[in-house]
Amino acid sequence: MVEVHYSPFLVSASVLVAIMAAFTCLRLTSGLRNLSFSRRKVRIAQASIALGGGIWSMHFIGMLAVTLPFIVNYDPLLTISSALIAILITGCGLLLLHFGARTNARIAMSGTLTGIGIASMHYTGMAAISANCIVTYRPLGIALSVLISIAASTFAMWLAYSNRSVLRTAIGAIVLGLSISAMHYVGMLNTTFAQAANFVAQPIPAIDPQVLAISVSLSAFVICGLFLLLAVPMEDTSTKKEDVEKTADPDPLAPPTRPNIKAPGLALSRAGNLAPPAKNSIPYEKEGTVRFMNAERILTIESDGHYTTIRTDEDALFCPWSLSKVEKSQPADQFLKTHRRFLVNPAHINGLRKVGDQLFCYVGKVTELEVPVSRSRAKDLRSLLGV
Repeated sequence: MVEVHYSPFLVSASVLVAIMAAFTCLRLTSGLRNLSFSRRKVRIAQASIALGGGIWSMHFIGMLAVTLPFIVNYDPLLTISSALIAILITGCGLLLLHFGARTNARIAMSGTLTGIGIASMHYTGMAAISANCIVTYRPLGIALSVLISIAASTFAMWLAYSNRSVLRTAIGAIVLGLSISAMHYVGMLNTTFAQAANFVAQPIPAIDPQVLAISVSLSAFVICGLFLLLAVPMEDTSTKKEDVEKTADPDPLAPPTRPNIKAPGLALSRAGNLAPPAKNSIPYEKEGTVRFMNAERILTIESDGHYTTIRTDEDALFCPWSLSKVEKSQPADQFLKTHRRFLVNPAHINGLRKVGDQLFCYVGKVTELEVPVSRSRAKDLRSLLGV
């Protein structure tokens, strides 16, 4: 067994890369319910690459931080495989959270998958060491590192997704980044290195390990930065054809008329002034404008922190109102609160399903949504539906 030393600078760099990758992933997946199905898949793919690539970069920089008395080689196939494993497994965890009702059970499953992805990436990357070095692991250390990875990842997902806000996302990213780093270094503390009997002299690498580690860190920051910039919605300044008023040359003998003013969700009174939206309409934002929707079109309204997401058969739309404000603004029979995070339009419910102790209702025809029903509200729902 040989003595192992670590570079404090590279250890710090690896932790920062892990936190940065975690924050990029969580920010990319914020507000996905407001996007179309295809755009949501693209954003999840970007988040998976950011998180999986960040985990791999953290591991690579962490290994470059290790100082051994001999040079080791890495198997290219296993090294690439370790990065792909991290991206694939963390991507599956993100899919769980963004397609279907987001429950505590789904958050736990996503955190578990993320933790398994981190651990799988680490030990696959360690298996890539292929020359001059014999690597052995303590079984207790493996179990401890995997347990830390799963527990901390689940806690980070719960922090970031239970109540989406920038502050909680940042805290969740720090916890997730630290869990990635903790898993790696706990695993390394329980790993021993020994020089192989058939030692082969290796040439000194052309690139200094610290320079290589800095290059990987900068590359990870650039990739994550580009992903975050791509996620920023760009205002559409193009003029829509239907928004251009086509008018003929005015008749100089005709009396002056008021312009034909049109605004989404707003009507003109007889005096020509803007009338307020109907009482049963709810505001939403689309393409940089605030519009109003008749509540009868809405399938469900889901709480998203201090805001909500309106779901129709066609879209998922951002609403600036909180769930409690929506509930107070509508007639008592317009929406039914099936869960602390959901309001459902009873007119669009088309089915119920029970899985164990959990009841779900299905809403909509074109886009059938599965909405959880809490135990305290199951009786009211069944009574309303007559089942």
